[in-house]
Amino acid sequence: MIEENTVPQDQQAASLPAATIFKQFGPITLFNYLTPITGRIDYYRAIMRTFFQRSRAYRYQLMAQQVLEAVQAELPQEEYHLEACKSDLESLVKWGNLSTLYDVGRVATIADFRSPVLRYQATAEALEIEAFLESHAHIGASEGGLYQEDLPRLSKLLQQLNAWLQEDRSSYTPERRQEIAEHWRQSFMIWGQVTNDAAQYLGSMSQNEQQSLNLTSFVDYKNVVINYIQSFAQQLVYHSNTIRMLLADWPITGKTDLLLKIVTSTPPPKQTLVENSDLWREDVYQQISALTDWFAQESNVGLFTDAAIDAVNKVVHRAHTLATSLGPRTDYVTMLHELAANFQMLETIEESRLLYAAAFACSTPIHIAEGFAGTPAIDEELDAETAWERPATVVRTLRPINRGGTERINEPAMKSSLEKLYQVKQMHDEESARQRQRFKLLFSDAFLDLGTMAEISPEQRRALTEVIDGCLCSPMREYHLPDGSHVTLLNRNESQYVRLRSQDGILLLPRYRLQRQL
Repeated sequence: MIEENTVPQDQQAASLPAATIFKQFGPITLFNYLTPITGRIDYYRAIMRTFFQRSRAYRYQLMAQQVLEAVQAELPQEEYHLEACKSDLESLVKWGNLSTLYDVGRVATIADFRSPVLRYQATAEALEIEAFLESHAHIGASEGGLYQEDLPRLSKLLQQLNAWLQEDRSSYTPERRQEIAEHWRQSFMIWGQVTNDAAQYLGSMSQNEQQSLNLTSFVDYKNVVINYIQSFAQQLVYHSNTIRMLLADWPITGKTDLLLKIVTSTPPPKQTLVENSDLWREDVYQQISALTDWFAQESNVGLFTDAAIDAVNKVVHRAHTLATSLGPRTDYVTMLHELAANFQMLETIEESRLLYAAAFACSTPIHIAEGFAGTPAIDEELDAETAWERPATVVRTLRPINRGGTERINEPAMKSSLEKLYQVKQMHDEESARQRQRFKLLFSDAFLDLGTMAEISPEQRRALTEVIDGCLCSPMREYHLPDGSHVTLLNRNESQYVRLRSQDGILLLPRYRLQRQL
């Protein structure tokens, strides 16, 4: 007899969840189900969303049949069977997203003992990933916003901070220190919100600009530009100069160090920073440096002002183009040219009369010559022969082929030069070696992020564009290198752009991330 709670030792070991180790380098298997490496990303994500939604109802353990029904309800247009569901669950268990539990209460026969029923449970790390994805699902669809009161509020907060930092240090009571720290948190939060929303707003302007030219899209684009100019661009120029002059003397007069000391003396907003004072101090220092450097660089403000001027010019150009296309046509020369072309395509005199009457509101085509559309006699000939049925008017004669050598041209025989062939082969081998060397330098690491490349040589640029073009043309987004390895493009729909500087110019392209695999 078999005891009810007896499970083999190897199955018990397999049912225990493996500890997840986040290494500093290398791939993390927890995120494999988010990458299209197997072509089943939709099923994997549907399964993990099912576990995440059920965990909110405190149902952590699910059977394979329950997962199958949930995925079928979420993807009704796809055929999904139990065997495929179990295979996907095994892959998620292998990657560490799920753990298995044996339902020993259902063991009643030898077959159940050999293949007991499994219960699946999502790991804590996997649930955190799904919670992150759900909380950021709205990001990317937002068009941003430019709020008129943000910049004056930021300028007012920084002026108040500057006034407090000029006071005598004996007046810094705990309440005043807390007030200074709170004002700084609000200033940094408003600055981050303004820069992020402005970047998304510029992205929405570019998307509306790329739409087809019609009245609706033009009105939407014009409203976006008007709001941008009125509520942000002009105020940014005014307030940025004020804030730049205000923050210019902070490092000189020691106000930066004083602000850092006051803010770090207050309790941090996160409980994790309470025990690590150095990390809390470094975080505040980075915040102060980031805000100060952003306003110190006038190019940041110039980016938005240039975008405003460019957007206004495009609105004027699109308005002119739209008015030209929608307005009445008064180019009579072009219209008459089109009418003449239509007359030439007609076959009968009656059709030409009708077209003339419709065009000039006159039933008598007195301006059309008789030979233009043919005489009435020709029109009345019902049994007229076509051009192919008439006898030929030109007789084609062929010259006789002489057997002599008068017309024969003797071509010289091609000389076989082993030296030239060897030189061509040597040039090809050298070029192949240089190409392999360029690929080796370009993919010295397995993972290549174009955002980390500041400069690039012309040769490496040609190799990089060759790899990217090959990945974009491939349905698997892969490009095979000469050494046998292949490069995979990880983010084909990247919207952020980078500039790669070289000796002969600048290459602007999306911030692609490439991964080389042997």
